[in-house]
Amino acid sequence: MLLKATKREITGKKVSQLRRAKKLPAVLYGPNRESTNITIDPLEFKKLFKDVGYSKLFDLDLEGDKVKVLVKDLQANTLTDEFTHIDLYQVNMKKEITAEIPLTFVGESFAVKNNIGLLVHPLQSVSVTCLPSDLPASLEVSIDGFNEIGDSVTVADIKLPEGVEIANDVASDSPVAYIAAPQKTIEEETPEEVVEEGEETEGEESKEEGSEETKETKEE
Repeated sequence: MLLKATKREITGKKVSQLRRAKKLPAVLYGPNRESTNITIDPLEFKKLFKDVGYSKLFDLDLEGDKVKVLVKDLQANTLTDEFTHIDLYQVNMKKEITAEIPLTFVGESFAVKNNIGLLVHPLQSVSVTCLPSDLPASLEVSIDGFNEIGDSVTVADIKLPEGVEIANDVASDSPVAYIAAPQKTIEEETPEEVVEEGEETEGEESKEEGSEETKETKEE
């Protein structure tokens, strides 16, 4: 996977000119280089990002200088969903990095299949630390053992590839997925009152009695 980039001089509010010219402003930085303002093709980046996300390394060709990078941050227009600015991090292949890795839930839960409970997964990704060459594209979490309400896995239960560790800022007892009791829908039924022809309700009887009393009083 290769993405081409060119250096740019335009910064600040004037970068809107670049966007109108179908160029996506970005910044390239890392431990071994000064921050460099660049532009990339927005359509090419959009295609690439669908595959690499935040967890896969790819090659950036900056005017003939090829480097390994990760997507560190991006900004997008909330109305159009088009990217407006990208941060790319040049990695040192010999130095450990911390990256966010997506979780993939695999297997089949007996509890879910038999409507015993619902699968809840509060974490969609976790931060890991490793050498760039050991960076996994995703981490699998098996739900095969989820047979009843309360069954769960935590961050500590995730099987990690060799050389990969959970980052220090992630609690080992944080729940990754668990089976919760299904929510019950309470239906409030209002019984229909059926009044047969000729039958008076209590309120109607009182009303009639009151009318008769008023009539008699007037006659008196």
